[in-house]
Amino acid sequence: MRLLFILLLIITGGARGIAQEVTFTASAHEVVEVGERFNLVFTLNQRGEELKIVVPEGLTSLAGPSPSMQSETYLDSNGKMSSSTTYTYTYVLVADQEGTFTIAPATIRVGGKEYSSNKLTVKVVKGNANARQQRAYSRDDDASRQTSSTATDEDLFLRLELGRSSLYLGESFVATLKVYTRVNLTGFGRYKAPSFAGFLTEELPGGQVRFERVDYNGRVYEVGTVAQWVLSPQHTGEITIEPFELDCRVLQRVTGSSSIDRFFGGSARSISLPRRSQPVKVSVQALPVAGKPSNFNGVVGNLTLSTSISHDTIRANDALTYKVVFRGNGNLRLLEAPRINLPHDFEVYDPKVTRNVQTNSGITSGTVTFEYVVIPRYAGDYTLPPVSYSYFNLLSRDYKMLAGATYNVHVLKGVGSDSPGAGTTAIQSFKKEDVRVLGEDIHYIKTNGGLFKPKGVHFFRSTTYWLSLIVPFVACVVGMLLNRRRIKARADLARVKSKTANKMARKRLKAAAGAMAAGDSGRFYQEVLTAAWGYVSYKLNLPASVLNRDNISEHLGRRGASGEMILHFIEVLDQCEYARYAPDSNAGEEMEKLYNAAMTIITRLNGQLTEVTKK
Repeated sequence: MRLLFILLLIITGGARGIAQEVTFTASAHEVVEVGERFNLVFTLNQRGEELKIVVPEGLTSLAGPSPSMQSETYLDSNGKMSSSTTYTYTYVLVADQEGTFTIAPATIRVGGKEYSSNKLTVKVVKGNANARQQRAYSRDDDASRQTSSTATDEDLFLRLELGRSSLYLGESFVATLKVYTRVNLTGFGRYKAPSFAGFLTEELPGGQVRFERVDYNGRVYEVGTVAQWVLSPQHTGEITIEPFELDCRVLQRVTGSSSIDRFFGGSARSISLPRRSQPVKVSVQALPVAGKPSNFNGVVGNLTLSTSISHDTIRANDALTYKVVFRGNGNLRLLEAPRINLPHDFEVYDPKVTRNVQTNSGITSGTVTFEYVVIPRYAGDYTLPPVSYSYFNLLSRDYKMLAGATYNVHVLKGVGSDSPGAGTTAIQSFKKEDVRVLGEDIHYIKTNGGLFKPKGVHFFRSTTYWLSLIVPFVACVVGMLLNRRRIKARADLARVKSKTANKMARKRLKAAAGAMAAGDSGRFYQEVLTAAWGYVSYKLNLPASVLNRDNISEHLGRRGASGEMILHFIEVLDQCEYARYAPDSNAGEEMEKLYNAAMTIITRLNGQLTEVTKK
């Protein structure tokens, strides 16, 4: 029986492998420069044979195919262990001339059947001759990430790109800050955004900067999005967005004086290059006056309106819900509650507002719901008129009027409202206006006795009199003593920070250990950097803003750190900076080594550095 079960498993697994769908895809850079080498990669999820490709004229194949295989084992959603194998075939091509070239689908045979890949389009631009000469110094084959001795404003710059530069008052648009680079960009430093005067701003959530290759003015750049904002102008006219400032860290090639250094092209170090974007202008137009409704309150977009009530039959003094829902896109966060006109005998409370909106590609869309609590005070049949609301439609460029539905409500007598009590006459019902008038004429009888005191008792020289003199004096003395103690503690703040530097660093490293266990490499390297810089800032009693890689050696050496410790400390900083923008396949092992090195170096520095003395 057991043997039969095993055979069934083998047959089922084999059938699943045979039935697995074959995927055969091709990938390459979309933009390259004349003379640039790039990889054409074919990926297959099963073993194949007889791979055939056609390289168009204008591109030359230098090498390939270079086959490789990668296997992965994982648990599926049912908790069963599964495995997959990926086969890749890599060709090295070079672009010989400008133009746009189409690489036809390649073919390969799997299990006796022929499969085709997708076709690719590669745009070849003229580029720059100097940049092509510097590719020999690149850390990888990516020509746009070269290690250079210099980085001009054409090789590295910031650019603020606007979704729209001309719009109506009330519209919104997305402003995207991008960095364009042709050098090896390893990270960012000091960042300063403008005040966005004249705009309401909402910063969109972002993550790690990811780069893509683009053709800009006939040159290939690696472009990454640094940050994005949704901007809503607050007045008409031409509004200027001031420049952004950002320090970019790049690798600089340093050639030594020895023949060995010159032979290998020298070494590389990280330097900081400040960059500043150009100011941009936005033209904001006023909404047209012609056809503007009297109840227009500034909503711009494309909206629909729907209404509903919770009951059409209800007793007097019971509550019903009147709901108004707006759907569409536009400046929904500024949408105000509409005014509803109900019969005189209905009491309406302020609405509950629910905004379910989100911003995607600069367009804010979703729903805004207003729920009114309405209480009828008298029995009868009533008609609730429709709600009206106006807005400016961006598609038709005119004003639109929205209207809800008309409702008929039947109100029954309230419980006990007109029923005579035993031995009494019928209870008269009053309108709320009548009750309000009576409230101004008749007041409740006071039940408390008020503030009275025995005749002949005086405040002067009483116990309360003396306490009113002594208590403020004692409180003043105690306050002075506490203030002196606080001033003394603040005067010795430098020593306190120096003593707590190691404790603070260990706390940050503990957070880094948690990120390492979770596999979050980005947060791990950020926590290690924060621990290192924070420790030095606290230990030396120096603001973190004045510390950088160029002056840290001087500060540490002045306080007694050895040259070896300074070098190890700087190595930890460089490893963190490189690892954040150059992920490694052995990330787990590298993070563990870096964590141990950081812990050891901070501990040893804590023993070498002298404490800050009170100034």
